Amino acid sequence: MKHEKMKKEKKKSVNVILVVLAILVIVAGIILLQIRATSFSVEIISGVSEVNQIVEISPNVIAFVGSSSAHNYVEGVAGLFYVQNHSYELFNISHYFDNGSIYAIGYNGSALLIGGARYVPQENTSILEPTLILINGDKVYNLTGEIPSFYIPGQIYSISWQKNFWLIGGSALVIEGSSTFQVPFLLKFSNNVSDLTALYPSSLYKPLSVGSGIFTISSNGSFSFIGGSHLFNYTVTLFNGSNFTDSKQGLGAVITSASTPSGWLFGGFNYSLNNTHVTLTMLGLLNGSRANFIPLKYEVGLVNSVGYGDGRYIVSLRIPVINNFTGTASEEGIILSGSSLYTLSPVFSKLNTSINSVIGIPGYLLGGGYISSSQGREGIIILVKA
Repeated sequence: MKHEKMKKEKKKSVNVILVVLAILVIVAGIILLQIRATSFSVEIISGVSEVNQIVEISPNVIAFVGSSSAHNYVEGVAGLFYVQNHSYELFNISHYFDNGSIYAIGYNGSALLIGGARYVPQENTSILEPTLILINGDKVYNLTGEIPSFYIPGQIYSISWQKNFWLIGGSALVIEGSSTFQVPFLLKFSNNVSDLTALYPSSLYKPLSVGSGIFTISSNGSFSFIGGSHLFNYTVTLFNGSNFTDSKQGLGAVITSASTPSGWLFGGFNYSLNNTHVTLTMLGLLNGSRANFIPLKYEVGLVNSVGYGDGRYIVSLRIPVINNFTGTASEEGIILSGSSLYTLSPVFSKLNTSINSVIGIPGYLLGGGYISSSQGREGIIILVKA
């Protein structure tokens, strides 16, 4: 009897070991599958502190803009990144953005339009001057002088090509009496720069307040999606080259957009009604005159960038993370992707990382942003195999 009991206990322990081994094999298989399915690389762009936007030039070449910070000196930077061999080169235009940064870039098939701001001396102080540069072949044109002086101080945040002209959006400071306000501005550039701000729906920026600006423009040829904020509300409108339509507002801010087969994909953040220090992720789709909002698993944080390419929707998030052992807070950058907006899944995540811009090209999902450390920020290009 004793011998049989020992045999049963031995058999039971063997079964437990087999079950544990089976679980370990399954877990290992899942991890290997995830690594294989989300193979990626992070390329540090030497001398660049952050990448603010990327655009596709060809399936093997993307252009990027951002800033470089060293020894208390900041300047805007721009360049090309080659997908095949992960090499890059910088344009010789940083002197146009000395003591400033580049936030926006657009490409029309032959030329690049680049915008941002820089500090320029004025009497005993310095003010932000919106700065605009056109690169066409090996020629560089400084268009800054064509921007109306009314928008100084100000900054350019968004650029897009709509069929046969450029749209440029930003934000400027205006002073009325003893009060300072922010106003959005919208410019059009073909042969010269013209001001469209007077046509921009006044309901999207009046009454004057703080927090107003145009932070994203995306075009599909016939229309352009223009998004931003006014006070505590997001602002959205469409422009057909002559008129503005489908203007909308709601709690939050829109900071990114992209044209997709399903409509205009846009993102940003909402404000929490329970905690004024918390922002909530916002992802929406404008189709016709109707805006639908897509719920995300990650509720707290913001949608930093959206894109579409190679048949996939791409969404980057920046979310807060708390270390349960140390109590320290940090941020995590996440890229979601999927063939449907309702089946988005993580393909990249990294602590202390911000992914400011995403695009899709054949075979890859690309992101541009930065990694933070105790030494500062380093600009990065992320390549995720699709």
